[in-house]
Amino acid sequence: MSVVQRDYIERMIEQFAQAIGEIVQLVREGHFDPALMVVRKTSELVLGPLLPVLERLDAASAVDLIGKHDLDRVRMYAALLGEEGTIREMRGQTARAQYCCSRALELYAAISMSGAPLKSADWERIVELQPRVDAGTIDSRYHAELQRLASQTAPRA
Repeated sequence: MSVVQRDYIERMIEQFAQAIGEIVQLVREGHFDPALMVVRKTSELVLGPLLPVLERLDAASAVDLIGKHDLDRVRMYAALLGEEGTIREMRGQTARAQYCCSRALELYAAISMSGAPLKSADWERIVELQPRVDAGTIDSRYHAELQRLASQTAPRA
């Protein structure tokens, strides 16, 4: 990876972390619409012109399209979907909340199925999201992977 690519990724991760902090603060204050706008804006930052494509692909295809060397973008997108699911749940938008949380879990499962190790933040989000999702809303391939992951001990790294 070139220095330019590394700098770009580091800046994107910093912007992502700032956005998550802003989303959390807006949700605490009950400002759900601005929080959703930050989620969308950050998703566009993380995925750029690929966002509309990834929104239509199944999780494994999305991971394949992004590629194994750029999975942090998929991880960030999954985290943003989890945040959106939380906000939608708080607003009583149950169907959309289920979709967002299920999609996030499917993306984490697809990352694991690609052979990439999950990071501790991924494990934390999986543990947080799973109880909020009806098992029937997750594609059976990803559900099986999530069950396999649940039988393992999350890494401490």
